[in-house]
Amino acid sequence: MAVGVLLLTTLIMFAGLQEAESARILGLLNFASPSHHIFNRVLIRALAARGHQVTVISTDVDADNVPNLTSIKIEGVYETLRNSYDFETFGDQSDTGVISSTFGWVEVLCKTEFRSEGTKQLLSYSSNEPFDLIITEASWAECFFGFIQKFGSPPVVAISGYGVHPWSAAAMGVPDNPSYIPVSLLPYSSTMTLTQKIYNSYIHYYFLYKYEYVHLPKMEAMAKEFFKEDMPSFMDIHRNFSLILANTVFGLDDPRPLTPNIIPIGGMHVKMKADPLPKDLQKYLDEAKDGFIYFSLGTNIRSDTLNAGKLQAFMDAFSELPQRVLWKFESDNLQGLPSNVKIRKWLPQSDILAHPNIRLFITHCGRMSTTETVYRGVPIVGIPFFLDQVLTIQKVLRKGIGVYVDYHTLTKGSILQAIKEVLNNASYEVNMKKMSAVLRDQPDSALDRAVFWTEYVIRHKGAPHLRSAATKLYWYEYLLLDVLLVVSIAGFAIILVVYILLRKTYHFLRPELTKKVKRN
Repeated sequence: MAVGVLLLTTLIMFAGLQEAESARILGLLNFASPSHHIFNRVLIRALAARGHQVTVISTDVDADNVPNLTSIKIEGVYETLRNSYDFETFGDQSDTGVISSTFGWVEVLCKTEFRSEGTKQLLSYSSNEPFDLIITEASWAECFFGFIQKFGSPPVVAISGYGVHPWSAAAMGVPDNPSYIPVSLLPYSSTMTLTQKIYNSYIHYYFLYKYEYVHLPKMEAMAKEFFKEDMPSFMDIHRNFSLILANTVFGLDDPRPLTPNIIPIGGMHVKMKADPLPKDLQKYLDEAKDGFIYFSLGTNIRSDTLNAGKLQAFMDAFSELPQRVLWKFESDNLQGLPSNVKIRKWLPQSDILAHPNIRLFITHCGRMSTTETVYRGVPIVGIPFFLDQVLTIQKVLRKGIGVYVDYHTLTKGSILQAIKEVLNNASYEVNMKKMSAVLRDQPDSALDRAVFWTEYVIRHKGAPHLRSAATKLYWYEYLLLDVLLVVSIAGFAIILVVYILLRKTYHFLRPELTKKVKRN
């Protein structure tokens, strides 16, 4: 009897402890990108599994029901973006043109989201029951910052699928020196020539200026119009993030300084053990006696919208390979498909990359895809299109884990040459296996790290002790220009005083010197 009472009491205490430790979390994950959804949802589900009550608004919603997780879908965004932008040619502009188009893309996205029934549904939530924490995208979703004030301005954790942008570094007080940290748009390494440093610095500060003085004010104006109320400066909201969970990848990314409130979580979305593949797909890949090649251009570039000449070049090249090719192709059929090629609208990419028969991955070099292939140790044929893909392919080349194919000059011959180079040169696979070992060799998993620090912010009420004092400095203070000015003035004053003293001494001694000259 006594044992039963003790057990019951313990269970009640444990239940109470769990309830006390659970938090109400709101996810403002409105950036329209299925790959970002795949990355973000891993953290969201892990938090829900730990007993937190999580509400998420997103352009992507999974069909399965997850306990403790409420999903609100923002509808119609992808249709608007597809009608507004041709992502196949998005990267053909100048670097400043890509920057302007990217911010324009986000403005179109936000206008569509504000008209969404899903957004109106979240707006109808009572602000009398504030959330304990808000998780938001670190970039491209700022128009939803108005919800932060609506729900009581709780601590904010930002999640960045792109790594650390210049404005994120500025907001968190992170050193971001363009002398050795290349902007993600540029194909530079950490070791730049003088010309590259000059151009990198120009693009760095242009990007930062456009974000802080053009993009954020536009997002703020749109939000004020939608929420019908005044709100804190979006710059202030941005600079008060508790921390950023950044998709930086050990081994692939060049080392750079980070403050304690930037948490590297590269590979968070990759499971250590792959899930089983669908039976028909498993059979198809198991029977690939010469191995197989996986081909996907991610979620923004649709293979079925490529121009006919490029599609034919791919098919002609694949038809001459002994390997099977598994291609993520977004339409039901493709005329003239070679017998060794299988297409599917959607494929479990990470699980496919874990199959023992895979030989290489033809990829657009998106952040999530590249992390997955590094984790699985599969070499790359990279066909980048825009944004960070341009920088990623340069990292791939420098690390010797893959080769580059220029989409604009792509032909059957260039595709075949790239594939055969990777297949016939074992160094690419060897180098990728080494990099995979580096990424895997960590004291904890990236997901465990993300969960710990997210809950850390809740436990410590925003964890302001992690915040760098650099966030409170004006730009001229951060660059020590005020100190330089004082030192320059002091130096000038000393020189002036010495000059005056020497001049007075000269005038004082001049009569005596003149007399001596006359006597002589």
